Amino acid sequence: MSTIESMIVIDLYGSGVRISDGTNILADSKSYALIESDKSITVGEQAEHFAHLRPRESSTLFWGQLTENSNTKHVISNAEIAYRHLEYVWKLAEGSDQSVILITPVTFNKNELGLLLGICNKLSIKVTGIVCNASLALQHPIHDCEVVFIDLQQQQLVLTELKQSKQEVSLEQPSRIINYGLDKFIHNAANSIAKKFISETRFDPLHNAEDEQQFFDKLPLWLARLNEIDVIECKLSTGENNFSIKCDNSLVNNANKKLFEDLAAHLNLLFHHHNNIAIYCSESCRQAFGLHDYLINLPGCAVIQQNELSLSRQAILYKNQITKGDQVHFVNALPWQEIDDIPILTFSSGKLSNLSSIPTHALLNGYAHSLQQDLYISRAPNSEPQILHKKNSNSLCRIYIDNLSVMIKTYDDQDVILNECKLEHSTIVNINDSLKILGHTTNIQFIKVVDHEE
Repeated sequence: MSTIESMIVIDLYGSGVRISDGTNILADSKSYALIESDKSITVGEQAEHFAHLRPRESSTLFWGQLTENSNTKHVISNAEIAYRHLEYVWKLAEGSDQSVILITPVTFNKNELGLLLGICNKLSIKVTGIVCNASLALQHPIHDCEVVFIDLQQQQLVLTELKQSKQEVSLEQPSRIINYGLDKFIHNAANSIAKKFISETRFDPLHNAEDEQQFFDKLPLWLARLNEIDVIECKLSTGENNFSIKCDNSLVNNANKKLFEDLAAHLNLLFHHHNNIAIYCSESCRQAFGLHDYLINLPGCAVIQQNELSLSRQAILYKNQITKGDQVHFVNALPWQEIDDIPILTFSSGKLSNLSSIPTHALLNGYAHSLQQDLYISRAPNSEPQILHKKNSNSLCRIYIDNLSVMIKTYDDQDVILNECKLEHSTIVNINDSLKILGHTTNIQFIKVVDHEE
C-alpha cells in the first residue's frame, strides 16, 4: 500500500481471503495449500496449480474446518495452514499497522473465532472488530417481504434468514446448512464437460493427473465464457494430440439442475407461507454456473447479487458500530443506514410455494412423458390423440416449460379441454390437472415423478 489507511477489511469469504479498503481490493487469494511437510507449505495461486497433480498433499478446506487437522497425508492442523495463508495474503496487501475489521462466515463458532484472533495476533494484525457476513448484506429495511442471505462455501451452502425491526437487521438463528457447496457445483460442471470430451473425442481429460490439472486450469475460463455466449469451443492437448468440443451453457446448467431444485425446496421450507422473498447472494455464488439465472426465475423472489467489495464497503460504513470500545466484539446485528434512494426490488410473479405443484411428466396410456422437452398433442384422422416431440399438421396444442412453470398453448382454438374447461389461451399446468380432447375418451394426467437418485 502506498498510504496508510485508517481501516481495512479482511473478508474470509467462501473460498478464499480478500483484503480491501472498501473501495479497492488490496489482495485476494483462493484457499489452496500444498503441504509437502509441516515445514514446507505453499499457498495461493502457486498451490492451486498442484491441486490435481498432487491431491493427497493439497487442501482447500482449512478455513472451513479451522479446528480440525488437515485432510492431506501430512499431520498438520488446519489452523497452521490458515496462518500460512493469511500471512501470504497480508504480505500481498503490504499490511502493516492498519486497524482491521474481520468479516467471518455465519457458521464460525467461538472456537474458530478464537483461533482466527490468535492467528491475527501472531501476525501482528491489529483487529478492532469482527462482523458476521450475513448481517452486512442488508443496508435498509425492505417492506412486505422476507429476506435470506445465501452464503456458498467450499463444502456447504448456508441459508440465513435476516430479521428486520424498526431499528436494525439481525440474524434468525440457527442458519439452515445444506451439505453441498461450491466444490459440488464445480465437480458437476466439470464432469458434464469431461463426459462430452469422452463421447466425442474418446479422450478422458480426468484420466491422469497432468490432463486433469490442465482441464481444471481451463475450466474457470470456459465457464466465464459460457456466461457471455451460449456456445464455446473447449480445447485440450496432451503430447502431440489436440482435442476440442463444442459446449453449450445448457449442458452445464443441467449438470447442477438437481442442486438448484434442492436449494429451491429448502427456500420453500423456510418461506412456504410468504409471497415475496428477497434473496441476497454472497459473491461466491457467482462461481456456481447458472445459479443466479435459476434464482431470478423462482416465483415470488427477487435476487440481489453481492460483488467482491459489497460486504467490505458495508463494513467500512459501519466501522463505528463494529469497533466500539477497547475490546474486540463479534457483531451480528447492525442499525439501518440512512439512504436517500432505496432501490426498488422486482419480484417474479407467483409464489414460491407453487414449486411443489409443478409437474414433471405427462401421463398417457400408462407411459410418463418427461416435460423437460416440448410435447405436442396431435390427433390424426380416425385415431386417438397421441404425444409427439415435434409439431405437425395435426398438432392441437403445445406443452412446454417457461422459466419454472409448465405451460400449455392451443393452436387455432382447437377443442382442448383442461380440467373440464375449454382452453382458449396459454395457461399454467399443475400437478393432477387433466387434459382431454373433445370427442375422445383419452385422458392425459400431469404428474410429478420424484427422482431419488443421488
